[in-house]
Amino acid sequence: MAVWWSPDQDELSSRNGESPFVSKEFLEDSNFQRLYQGQGKPRRIDADELAASFACAVNAFVQHYWTCRKDYEVSFDREIEGSGHAALLDMTPQWHEALVEQFGIGSEPEATIKLYTSATMVAVRRVFKTCCLEQSDGSLHPADAELPKNFQPGQSGRPMAMGPSDEAGKATDTLFRVFQCPRGIPGLDYDEFIKTDFSKWTGRKPVHFFERKPFYRALNCALSQDAPNVLKGLMSIIMDMNFFINQTQHAGGIFYSGVGIGHSSHLLAAGAKVRMPRFLSTTASLSMAKSRLTGKFGPALLVLRVPRGFWGARSIAHFSSCPEEAETIFCAYALFEVERTSDIRID
Repeated sequence: MAVWWSPDQDELSSRNGESPFVSKEFLEDSNFQRLYQGQGKPRRIDADELAASFACAVNAFVQHYWTCRKDYEVSFDREIEGSGHAALLDMTPQWHEALVEQFGIGSEPEATIKLYTSATMVAVRRVFKTCCLEQSDGSLHPADAELPKNFQPGQSGRPMAMGPSDEAGKATDTLFRVFQCPRGIPGLDYDEFIKTDFSKWTGRKPVHFFERKPFYRALNCALSQDAPNVLKGLMSIIMDMNFFINQTQHAGGIFYSGVGIGHSSHLLAAGAKVRMPRFLSTTASLSMAKSRLTGKFGPALLVLRVPRGFWGARSIAHFSSCPEEAETIFCAYALFEVERTSDIRID
């Protein structure tokens, strides 16, 4: 499967907020819909297709915007080589077997939900905005550029000198966001770099490191940023999750979610219909939702009124790794109608 960036609309990966709202109409022109091709009838995905989807997704997280187009080919039974290969091996070397053994992929209908709510970690490549490396001697360009103390290019793990997250700290001043195309690096023509075989490239290279993220965060980041080259690898998992969520109608109730909506609050007028391009997890516990607001960009406490018999959300308390949350999860790109908004002080 060849994967590259070919968006049909403006790039969204530079926007802040882990859970930004989009307009109701956004879905129609999204890369997500182009790949998902939803027709209102969710379908179950077989085990081999799910395993292949996970393989492609994990590869895409590591390789995003890095491996040259001519070199980038991944499949269910073929590992990629080159930059990022070590990071893949560092994660879950036996993930094929683990998907079946730990989560029941292909045998249990709730398998992908269990994977989503688990502590499964993936490696994600992060690229610096401010400088690049001279291939001849490994020095920085520009010469006066600075990197975090004790940082080694290509290292595994976020530099100690940087904050633990992009939202809480100022990492986005120096780092591209997780699935943001790293154009504009001083002294590097990234479009030429990405089009050229590694063996033939003699110019400067981006500076990067690998960061571990929970699988569910990486998945939702790809959805939020509408990143097609990553979504293509994830699509079977997304479709299977939607199928499971839509198998039953919800008993109804009031649920809460503490999220960061970035700059999308302007869409939230009373009566407006909006979507959230992610799987939205909610809880029946108000205090638990409030505890999630720390460090969010554009913090918002969502109060969701779910009518009895609603189709598009499902209680997953019995499958979740945190049953005490009494969690209900909504399908990706769920449609909401805003009843009202208010400014509140969260204590």
